[in-house]
Amino acid sequence: MSYMELFKIISKQWASIKGIQLIANCGRDSAITIRNVIEKKIKESGKRLPKGKTIIVPMRKVIEYLDLDVDYITEMANKEMNLKSKRNINASISK
Repeated sequence: MSYMELFKIISKQWASIKGIQLIANCGRDSAITIRNVIEKKIKESGKRLPKGKTIIVPMRKVIEYLDLDVDYITEMANKEMNLKSKRNINASISK
């Protein structure tokens, strides 16, 4: 997964199982375990989560749990975007 794709996922407000799988590069069972740990901590703190068919947790808590460096991910995503832009410009010039 590229940094740009990772940045798009972590930019969301809520994390589903699929999002956790992509971020943590793990399977469904591991993602459910991560979600359940985060969900339990939130409930123990006296806060509530939205109720619905799909259980979601705040992306911020997933980022904290996985100890991701958001500044680094953002920086690398920007570099990828700039590199892609340069390639597109060079490709259009060479035509």
